[in-house]
Amino acid sequence: MSFYIAGTGSALPEKIVSNEDLTAVLDTSDEWIFTRTGIHNRRVLTHEKLNDLAILSARRALEDAGTDGKDVDLILCATMRGDTVTPSLACIVAEAIGSRAPAFDVNAACVGVLYCMEIADSFIATGKAETVLIVSAEAMSKLLDWQDRSTCVLFGDGSGALVLKKGAGRLAGVLSTDPDSHVIRMPNIEGVNSPYNQSKAEPLAMHMDGGEVYKFAVNAMGRNIEEVCRLAHLAPGDIDWYLPHQANIRIIDASLRKFRIGKEKVLVNITDYGNMSATSVSVLLDEYARRGTFKRGDKLLFVAFGAGLTSGAVIVEWGRD
Repeated sequence: MSFYIAGTGSALPEKIVSNEDLTAVLDTSDEWIFTRTGIHNRRVLTHEKLNDLAILSARRALEDAGTDGKDVDLILCATMRGDTVTPSLACIVAEAIGSRAPAFDVNAACVGVLYCMEIADSFIATGKAETVLIVSAEAMSKLLDWQDRSTCVLFGDGSGALVLKKGAGRLAGVLSTDPDSHVIRMPNIEGVNSPYNQSKAEPLAMHMDGGEVYKFAVNAMGRNIEEVCRLAHLAPGDIDWYLPHQANIRIIDASLRKFRIGKEKVLVNITDYGNMSATSVSVLLDEYARRGTFKRGDKLLFVAFGAGLTSGAVIVEWGRD
């Protein structure tokens, strides 16, 4: 019960890339992509910087929460790679909003926001923070091999943010890792002129074993839903809204099928944005919050999986009108 969601925000690149656009550069079709993933469009960075999107989504969340940047006690950024290795994206956001709070990045791939929520819970529960800003920002288009249609059609870029404040709201959370360094893998950039480095650099593009990802995702999301509901003393049917990671509509459907959850309770925006990694759930939250979907007392269940292999789920009771 340490925190409630006080505000949300998001920011997306201007460029919309449709499945039809991709047929000009790939051997693919709108039907091939959509029937396998549920995706029609995605946003892609062109002239924008990821830092700028992160700052904008943070400012929108702070405005929504009625909070000044100087009043934030902790800044957490969920990202696999910002515009710079250092300073961290969190420090760049802190500078932009005028905060001197502790700030650091969290890389838990697509589960990053949930990891940040649980870190925030620990800080708030132990009295080390009362207001926490979580920002997610991913430039997936810069991590892909754009000739590999099995991966490049899946992802999009964007940023989302949420402000958490001390108070009643969080009901339970669970995080887990099934360590596997090969199923989803993205090498890091290396220096180019070391006279001592004799290791062979891996190709700088994301690799995924789609079949293994599917099996892990369905099992992990189902397991985490059961566990977090048990911790909150709830049944899956007691949840008002499910906010799953937007990786693939088939994964979402298969993960929830065993619980017989009505599709009207499962929020999705994958058709318009694709998989934005850690940013998916925060943009999903902001989009539906601004539509007025959530009512005070509604129970929201966030669930995600990602590289690592990581997974997790968090239940929060909505505390705003």
